Amino acid sequence: MELQANDLKATFERIWDGVWHTPDAAQVIAENLTDDFQMYIAPRPQPLDKAAFTGMVAEWQQAFPDGRMEILDSAAQGDRAWVYWVSTGTHSDTYLGIPATGKKVEYKGASVLRLENGKVAEYWDVPDALSLLTQLGGIRANG
Repeated sequence: MELQANDLKATFERIWDGVWHTPDAAQVIAENLTDDFQMYIAPRPQPLDKAAFTGMVAEWQQAFPDGRMEILDSAAQGDRAWVYWVSTGTHSDTYLGIPATGKKVEYKGASVLRLENGKVAEYWDVPDALSLLTQLGGIRANG
């Protein structure tokens, strides 16, 4: 059953908000991602499965307890939703191997999600990892 574009967009936005902005993200993920879910995230060479994605979200929420993943723009067509987002938060715990810095960060990214029967089946994500790592001191910018 293919959702209409407005229904798809509303479903996607509800899932997005639940995953990134609730303390019960693991439950939201369990209920709203297919069992064979795959996430492709740059620059990781291998996709994440549902369990690894759940762990990644928990790590992000712990490292940025005030973190927000705000949708700047989104669209939906067929079985896919596209989103342009901005992530903000205070780096309060180790993230990507970098100890807490106390710095407020902001970085953007773009994602495409494929929904199947109202659940996310695939997720392609391209965050501006260079910007994030530079802000956290993991990479030094020249110049």
